[in-house]
Formats: sequence, C-alpha cells, structure tokens
Amino acid sequence: MKHVNRKTSLANCLVSALAYLATTWVCVWLLKHRLLDAPVVVRALVSLMPVIPIGFAIGAVVSLVRGGDELQRRIDLEALAIAAVVIGLGCLTLSFLLLAHVLDLSAREALLWIFPAQWIAYGLARIWAQRRYR
Repeated sequence: MKHVNRKTSLANCLVSALAYLATTWVCVWLLKHRLLDAPVVVRALVSLMPVIPIGFAIGAVVSLVRGGDELQRRIDLEALAIAAVVIGLGCLTLSFLLLAHVLDLSAREALLWIFPAQWIAYGLARIWAQRRYR
C-alpha cells in the first residue's frame, strides 16, 4: 500500500473546504447580482464552480482513508456513519420545521449547506471516534 502523508491529506481537505466556501460565495453573488440575464449555459457553469473543490476534497479523503491502517479505517467508518445519521436527522428535523412554517428558510439555500455540514460532522465525529481508541 502506498504511504500517504496524513498531514498533507488533511491540509488538502482544509484547503478544498475553504475553496468550496469561497467559490460558493462567489457563485451565489454572481448569480444574484451580475448574471441575472446571462445565458443559461453561463449560469449553469457558474453554478457548478463549487463542485470542483469538492471533487478535490473527496479525492483527499479517499486517499486519507485508503492510506490508513485498519484502526484508522475503522475510525473513518464510524465517523462517516455517525455523520450520516446526524445530518440525516438534522435534515429531517429541518424539513419538519419548514413544513410547519416555524423557520423561514429557502429549501434551495438549505440544500447548499448539506454537503459541507456532512463533512463538518464527519470531521467532528472523526475526532470523537479517534479519542475513543487512545
């Protein structure tokens, strides 16, 4: 198995996450303020800008998981499972609150944050799972 520098992989994840946030902000700003009347192809390309750094983040995480030993893989699996359940429950809760008009939030805007929330939850769950094995 190829050796993977964990610090480099984690740094790549962080850079990718920051790039995602930046491109999402730029994308939303452009679509709301500058590209209202732009051709649909231009709007589609701009709207997909944040997908590029997410692709790099996914690659970094896959590299990190594949390069880990059995214990690290177990920690990653636990973290991913916990994150999936937490975010799933959060989305379900949010949808009920939106349905009851308790919150006033656009579903379009909420959908933008599900994937980043999943990765934040994974990061926190990974820290928690890793501490269990110390």
